[in-house]
Amino acid sequence: MAGEFPLVIVTPSSMAFEGEARSVLAPGTDGYFEVLIGHVPMLTSLRPGLLTIRNDEGRTEYTVSGGFVEVLRAQVTVLAETIEEVGAIDVERAKQAEERARQRLGSGEEDVDVDRARASLDRALNRIKATQQ
Repeated sequence: MAGEFPLVIVTPSSMAFEGEARSVLAPGTDGYFEVLIGHVPMLTSLRPGLLTIRNDEGRTEYTVSGGFVEVLRAQVTVLAETIEEVGAIDVERAKQAEERARQRLGSGEEDVDVDRARASLDRALNRIKATQQ
């Protein structure tokens, strides 16, 4: 369709989305940015947040935990560490993950991987926040 561009979203384990988009709103490390047709080519990183796709079918929102966006003249590719459609989020599971991450961070144990626990906490909070919007 006119005004749309090919969009591919992949994770290390799957192809999460392949289709057309009119716009992609993504959480960049310096804040949210939007890609429209004709956007200048770029490569940028993602931080945890909400990724929104708009196309002729409407609007779809996903949580992402980080990754990269590559904008080329003919296609946009999102390489996401993890991605989950907001409507599919199990809030109780996300709250349990938040609690586990907080326990690991507060345990004071030397063998806790603090960076991994913080990343788990960020993912859980991102998922919970997305369901409350």
